[in-house]
Amino acid sequence: MTQPESDSVPADTHHIEVRQESYGFTLVHKLNGRVVYFANYENRMEAMRNARRRVETEEAEGHTVILSADARLG
Repeated sequence: MTQPESDSVPADTHHIEVRQESYGFTLVHKLNGRVVYFANYENRMEAMRNARRRVETEEAEGHTVILSADARLG
């Protein structure tokens, strides 16, 4: 289960998370705690590659980004 986002996270912060599920891998992109994008992947590398692309895009636009991944992903 995902921990709730901290109250100390600045407003307009993008949180991109990749986690392992029983059916594959899930990528969740949140802005201010609201889900703006959700995708499932069979392949771990594809999920991580897409998460990195989202981080690069948001950072290029000047946004603050937090990237987190399930510890089981290595």
